[in-house]
Amino acid sequence: MLHRVAKSCLPVVLSAGMIAAVGATSVPAAAAPSTDAVTVVLKAHHLAALRHLAARHGLTHAHRVRAVERLLPSEAQHREVVAALRAAGLKVTGETAWSVSAVGNSTDVTNAFGSHAEMHPHATAAQRRAASGPYPSLPASIRNDAALAYQSGSGPARYRNYAAASPLTGSDFRNAYTSADLTAHGQPPYAGEDPKATLTIATVQFASWNPSDLATFANSAGISYDPATDLTIVPVDQSTVPTPTTDDDGDIEVDLDQEGILTTAPYAHQRPYFAPNDGAGYVDALAQVLDDVLQDSRAYHGGDPHIVALSSSWGLCELDTGAPSITAMEPVLASLLAAGVTIFGSSGDDGIYDQCSASGSHVDYPASSPEVIGVGGTTLAPVNASAPNDGTNWTETGWDCVSITDCSNNGGSGGGISGDAVSPGFDRPTYQNLLQTGLFAKAKQRLVPDISANGDPATGLRIFTSDPANGAGTLIVGGTSLAAPVSAALFTNALAAHAVTFGAVDVLPALYTAQAANDGSFRDITTGTNGAAADAGGDPSVAAGPGYDTVSGLGAPLWPKIVDRVLNPLAWPTATASIQLTSPHSSSSPYRVEASWTGTPASGGLDVNNAEVRITQVGHSGTVYSNLNAPANGSHSFTANRGSTYQVSVTAYDLAGTTSVTKTSTLAVPIDDRNFAFYGSWQRKRGGSDFGGSLAQTSHRGAAASVNARGTTYSVLVHTGPSFGTLVVSQHGHEVKSISLHSGHSSTKKVTFFHSGSASNRRFDFFCRGGTVNVDALYVTR
Repeated sequence: MLHRVAKSCLPVVLSAGMIAAVGATSVPAAAAPSTDAVTVVLKAHHLAALRHLAARHGLTHAHRVRAVERLLPSEAQHREVVAALRAAGLKVTGETAWSVSAVGNSTDVTNAFGSHAEMHPHATAAQRRAASGPYPSLPASIRNDAALAYQSGSGPARYRNYAAASPLTGSDFRNAYTSADLTAHGQPPYAGEDPKATLTIATVQFASWNPSDLATFANSAGISYDPATDLTIVPVDQSTVPTPTTDDDGDIEVDLDQEGILTTAPYAHQRPYFAPNDGAGYVDALAQVLDDVLQDSRAYHGGDPHIVALSSSWGLCELDTGAPSITAMEPVLASLLAAGVTIFGSSGDDGIYDQCSASGSHVDYPASSPEVIGVGGTTLAPVNASAPNDGTNWTETGWDCVSITDCSNNGGSGGGISGDAVSPGFDRPTYQNLLQTGLFAKAKQRLVPDISANGDPATGLRIFTSDPANGAGTLIVGGTSLAAPVSAALFTNALAAHAVTFGAVDVLPALYTAQAANDGSFRDITTGTNGAAADAGGDPSVAAGPGYDTVSGLGAPLWPKIVDRVLNPLAWPTATASIQLTSPHSSSSPYRVEASWTGTPASGGLDVNNAEVRITQVGHSGTVYSNLNAPANGSHSFTANRGSTYQVSVTAYDLAGTTSVTKTSTLAVPIDDRNFAFYGSWQRKRGGSDFGGSLAQTSHRGAAASVNARGTTYSVLVHTGPSFGTLVVSQHGHEVKSISLHSGHSSTKKVTFFHSGSASNRRFDFFCRGGTVNVDALYVTR
């Protein structure tokens, strides 16, 4: 939980593996300050819906914003939490979509939220979480509205940073990660890219920074850069961004992120979010990005709806992050993805060990989140970097380490399987179900990383830093902290080439679909290890190989081809919808209904992953059944209300998130003759073809049957035959329709006798005018 500090071998190399922890330093208990700051993270009530929204294609930015806003914590939640904080004697200092911050007397904070345990020397992982994680309790009045509360602005750092003899440049990255069958993009802009339609890349930062470093780097690299228009610094939970000091708190990490983005995507606008290094700071930074995309009342200086990517080079192993913090942060990440922000997270630079406070294999959070593209590291080497990428002018292997000592001292690509002693981790996301063969086909948990890019310090980026802690000047830096922002920049470039102006749909399913299609969208990484096999735990292998592996993920994506797949799907799935009575002739259950659906892939298309299914009763609010993630083929049964109309709507989604045309089916549920009122002499006749197993029949002229129902269109089900006469329908004493039931052969038919443009409650009477007549059921539609 202590942030990483630089080693003495600088300035030659910096990497996540080389900005290593110097030991399990204890944090002595200090006297309680007179005031404490607290941040309450609001509870999510619509996480599944946010994840579903992220996969929706074809939404405009305005539609996406409105949909996200409906799924965020409500204003009522905010009001309840604000009121509770004030009632506890605290002063509210700020709000985001997902949090409320306040400050107050330490005693008042302790009374409301409890207090943290002391950090003991040689503390266990659980003791470290208890000392620096969420407060132990919440006021009873907000337990339905809040997920947890953090002490903010103090305490041990919650997130650590990740930071070459043959450095590469942004031009190299654009060349190496461009599809072999496309023209090389050695210098920006991409073909078709409009520099004036600038997209924005956000980063989250937990360190100090000197913004002039970016201008110095741009000048030395010959990149056009204007800090007044190309950079917006957003301080979160603090008035300004701290200036660098001799304390190694990760300033060089900020330089690596922002300079890596600038050299790779020079036309992208940069928006780094600087927050205190604690749990509250991370949540608030992410929530501020969301506020800015939505441009709501909490947006910073009007916000920025053009944020399409967010890179996080900071993280912590799942064990040290803790299950409560992960649970609280997941909805924030999901809401960003639903708003169109693609999130890239470094997978770590210590191989399978992830520099965790406990021994064993671990994966890094938030890279392990199913909402985040976890980015591992590779060693990228040019064969001929000046030539267009034809698939042969670059070689790439996994960033390699072979033991805990090697991985900790020299670095290696982080990866493995989600889950540890704190929680079972994340279930395997649906998009990873495409891993049908190989060692990982049967893995039940989330696998990390998803993709990889250059991270080996031996092939890192030459940056400039004024950070006195690391020897101000020019350094060559690597790590998955390079791979993540470079991937975000390459993705943004590919979007810009399509003249995209707002965020795209969730790209994670498309990555796995493209790899499964084997269409040249990836450079497969087949060599390299990230730990000792004896330490692998549940990881089937610590070695890279053909296809997916937990060293390099799917491999190195060639982004233009991936984005083409996301924005221009080649085929769309189809859906069918059906709703019907299952036993209409039964006397015991004639109103039992079954809705069924299917999702079918297009010819040559991708497998259907799931379906969005809604069953509604027409004219009534709410739903009979709603499942945003129903199986591709399924059914749902229920007992219907007589005289009502039901509709099922089905939209199928393939593994890339491409949607079918929505199909609907409607069912009018009849009113059985048993529910009519009868006047005169009628008899009930039973028959296997009658609705409800029977019908009402009379031969007495003037005998009547009456029924009330609400609808627009009314039809009566009757039997016809040689011995039947005439049935008359009237309303308020006025004849509506005369129906002859006489026929040369016996049959049943449904006769429509009334229609109106508006639904209303209406009573109809059925009379016998002569001969034998019958009524079996009344159908009413809306």
